[in-house]
Amino acid sequence: MEDLQHTFEEAFEAYSDELFRHAAMRLSDRERAMELTQECFMKVWVYAQKGGEDIRELRPFLYRTLRNLIIDEYRKHKTVSLEAMAERNESEVEDYMPADESNTLEAAVGRYDGTLALAALKDLAEPYREAVIMRYVDGLSPQEIAKAIGESENVVSVRVHRGLKKLKAMLEPQQ
Repeated sequence: MEDLQHTFEEAFEAYSDELFRHAAMRLSDRERAMELTQECFMKVWVYAQKGGEDIRELRPFLYRTLRNLIIDEYRKHKTVSLEAMAERNESEVEDYMPADESNTLEAAVGRYDGTLALAALKDLAEPYREAVIMRYVDGLSPQEIAKAIGESENVVSVRVHRGLKKLKAMLEPQQ
């Protein structure tokens, strides 16, 4: 039991931030993303205490659990007024951008391009958005993504490739 607790504490330290970022990118609601990240760890902890034979690699298992919680959240999604969406979207993208330490023109252009990419990412169709976020924002390997979403590595690679191609097409007219 102590070994399980130690392993779980290490996993929390190692993966909680990236799981939160993943949830925040997918949900666009920081508070709800924090709640789902905590719920994810609680569900995995309870499952692991019961024996959890299916847990071979903890990181993909955590992502799969969080993914299922996010899907459940989408299913019970409530309608939001257009005014509330407009207010939320104004500052939402900036929340994910790093602070500007150098304040150079190159850094400003990079942040602007990043803001455009994040905004375009939100318009990308779901299977592609999920794959691109998990690959390039969360830094998961195609193998880890495949385990997390229950698809083959080939399917993941195709989704990432097509997602990037669609993102490029979405961003080119703006540049």
